[in-house]
Amino acid sequence: MTKERQKLASPKQQWSPIAYLHPTLPNVKMWDLPGIGTPSFQPDTYLQQVTFACYDFFIIVTSKRFRSCNADLAQEIQKMGKKFYFVRSKVDEDLRNESRKRNYNQETTLQTIRDDCVEKLRREGVSSPQVFLISRWEFNQYDSPQLQETLASELDAHKRHIFLLALPNISGPILDKKKEALKSQIWKRALKSCAIAAVPIPHLSVSCDIDILVESMTEYCKVFGLDEESLIKLSKQVRKPVSQLKDVIKTPLAKEISREDALELLSKVLDSVIRSFTFGLLESFKPKSSQPTHLAWEQGDKEQGNAMINIKKYISLLPVYGTLVATQISFLATYNALHSFLEGVAEDAHRVLTEALEVAEKKSV
Repeated sequence: MTKERQKLASPKQQWSPIAYLHPTLPNVKMWDLPGIGTPSFQPDTYLQQVTFACYDFFIIVTSKRFRSCNADLAQEIQKMGKKFYFVRSKVDEDLRNESRKRNYNQETTLQTIRDDCVEKLRREGVSSPQVFLISRWEFNQYDSPQLQETLASELDAHKRHIFLLALPNISGPILDKKKEALKSQIWKRALKSCAIAAVPIPHLSVSCDIDILVESMTEYCKVFGLDEESLIKLSKQVRKPVSQLKDVIKTPLAKEISREDALELLSKVLDSVIRSFTFGLLESFKPKSSQPTHLAWEQGDKEQGNAMINIKKYISLLPVYGTLVATQISFLATYNALHSFLEGVAEDAHRVLTEALEVAEKKSV
């Protein structure tokens, strides 16, 4: 949990759970529960005291060896059918201490710590414990990516989608999972565009499509950390100017996305969509010119895009087939536009991650 996350309960109430809101997803909360093993919190009554049913899963964290009370709590959680995971924190301190020894090997040391934790928990009666090694200060290293991917994979479909979008962008596989999660929801936004296009009012469909695109494009940027706040935070973590991270980004940042950006994106995809449905109609809408028609149509992408937008504005007014064609065009145009933009921001996110990791590696050398 970061200091930036908003606390919902008073810090003085250390005996009660404290919730931390995700900075961009209000439905995602991480709860800091009271420590176990004190006279006030014993394993057999702990879950009732912290309102067990409210949580999707539990992460049991320790910075040293796991104690018997941790294993007892895990068994109580298991009895009630909930998932739990063990996290061994401050592993960077262990590595720093071990690095002073002769024949030090990081992977061997990590595996020794992991095996020791697993063996201790098994002796206490925990079957098949999952132990993840993490560091607060080097959060993108060690077992943190595996932990987050495991958490996401074991939630139900709806919660998995929300959780995936909330994950920090610390590995390529997480970025890929985010892209797939967002891609699976594009049809819903395209369907909304389709429904609006059925209303035969000029300009309404295009205006609403632009609203849908601006909202979606902004969300995609924030999910992938392509907004000013996220980039500033990342630049501080890797100790490099934010401009260095921005240099590899090709799509607009979240706060920079405008209706003009959405209109440009929409006009680019409308050409192929409209041609596929209304090729004959398209011929009659070509601009008049003394030049050969095909040359006038190819004078510039901007002019061509404007022509396509005008077709979309008025096509629903055509008798009989106008509404049918308009709804199909709106669905496919929105669908293709969002697919195209999502691919772009996902590629940008990979480039930013690569740049950040390269900086971090150079710093550690």
